[in-house]
Amino acid sequence: MSKQLPIILASHGPFAQGALECAQMLMGKQDNIEVISVLVDSNIDVLRSQMQQSYHKLNDGNGVIILVDIMGGTPCNLAGELVIQHSDVLLFCGFNIPVLLEVLNNREGNLAEVKEVIEQSFAPSCFDVSQILTAQCEQTTEL
Repeated sequence: MSKQLPIILASHGPFAQGALECAQMLMGKQDNIEVISVLVDSNIDVLRSQMQQSYHKLNDGNGVIILVDIMGGTPCNLAGELVIQHSDVLLFCGFNIPVLLEVLNNREGNLAEVKEVIEQSFAPSCFDVSQILTAQCEQTTEL
């Protein structure tokens, strides 16, 4: 059995934790997953540190998959900082239970394979944030 790619789930409120619990009810216990929940009283610096620590704790050299709830929200923005700093982060926003189950079923491959699976199955609802960030960075440098 090959090593599974690690996952960070991040959301507003308890959604990410609930999604993981739902997936584990259906698929059994899952390893190498961290959950980050942004709550009303969360401190942005603590959340940023938590995101960084989760990345470093989970990454074994093959990269990390990060799934967040909505584009432009705090979970996405903090994960976007990792995308800018590291080339081995696959960040998708708009995740739901079917997306999570698909990722869990396909995380024995590499980041490119997981990206392809998500884009083929969930293109209308779940998209690669790094493509947006890359395009924005290119526009900024062209000015």
